[in-house]
Amino acid sequence: MSSIHAALEIGTTRTVLAIAEAAGGGRLSITSRAEIPSSGIRKSQILNIPDATQSIRSVLREVEKRQEATGSKVTIGNAVLAISGQHIMATRTDGQAIVESGRVGDAEIHEAVRRAREMPIPKGRELLDVVDQDYVLDRLGGITAPKGMSGKMLRLNALQIHADANRIQDARSAAEGAHLEIRDTVFATTCAADAVLEEHERRNGSLVLDLGGGSTGYAVYCDGFLLAAGVIGVGGDHVTNDIAHAFQTTNAQAEQLKTEESSAIPVRRTGEGERVRITGSSALMESRTISRLSLDTVVNARLKELFAIIRERLEDQDLVHRLHAGAVLTGGGAGMKDLPRLAEQELGMSVRIGRPIHMDGLDGEKAPWAFAAISGALMYAHANYEDRSILDDIFGRFFK
Repeated sequence: MSSIHAALEIGTTRTVLAIAEAAGGGRLSITSRAEIPSSGIRKSQILNIPDATQSIRSVLREVEKRQEATGSKVTIGNAVLAISGQHIMATRTDGQAIVESGRVGDAEIHEAVRRAREMPIPKGRELLDVVDQDYVLDRLGGITAPKGMSGKMLRLNALQIHADANRIQDARSAAEGAHLEIRDTVFATTCAADAVLEEHERRNGSLVLDLGGGSTGYAVYCDGFLLAAGVIGVGGDHVTNDIAHAFQTTNAQAEQLKTEESSAIPVRRTGEGERVRITGSSALMESRTISRLSLDTVVNARLKELFAIIRERLEDQDLVHRLHAGAVLTGGGAGMKDLPRLAEQELGMSVRIGRPIHMDGLDGEKAPWAFAAISGALMYAHANYEDRSILDDIFGRFFK
């Protein structure tokens, strides 16, 4: 029996649902996916549950219809939810255990892990994940495998990732309205990192930036584990709004200018490329042109602000000098023209666009980096729910 899993991402600009099944060799393959513009969402948070429910219902129907077209009838009953938003935070915690025998054994390791996972989080928050980092034995840190080492006190450093419980409940309510059960809730940025990072990048130090519409998530890895994570309240929609305000366009026109005409780095051009045409938004509005240099300058200003905030956070935590593998850009905003080059200039490190490397089924996709988070969420579902992924019956395959 094949293992089939579903993942849902409710973003500011789009709602995405995908299903994947085991492809052999430990890999997964996306067999069907759908996305539509989100409704009732702003800055990665649900403001209108009925509208968000309708978006989820629409992608459910589309995925089931596309799967049926391949000859495999699927009814999706549950999914892992990937979320983002400024309400998501990562805080350090630890778990300690006394080494009574003087040598660390399994019992002390298990006790340190248990205590790290039982550490409370602030009221009104919901825990998304506890990520193990390194062990400290007495005063010796940076230990990855403490078993058999001599000492008196073992401590496990860990990172708690948690979110506003009410915002997560809103997402669950929207999904339940579409008759979709949320199995688990995961942080979209760490999911994206799982999908795009090579092992050497985790070891040598890397920064993952997941550029969404309403916010940008970041995750820092070094020595093989997650060091820091969070969300910055600047995303692609802010660039779109800046364009609309600067050039008095509709949001739809501004989005088109951003994705099809603009560059993250202003360059003075001559001839035909010097100006950009804006089609009139109605029969009463004539077409006009604007300076491409002016357009790029507006885009550049907002993106430089974003990278300045990111750089400041990295410096505050003394992390910049540890990122020897550079930065990886994912999310729908990662494909903006010249964005990697601007990121290199502003962050002072090498930058690449992150395509899912542990997921099949995205061949031919024009923007595979936009499916990094959903790919990571599917990987999470496969790793944690493989024992109860589907039930087969005479009607086909069912998620239950």
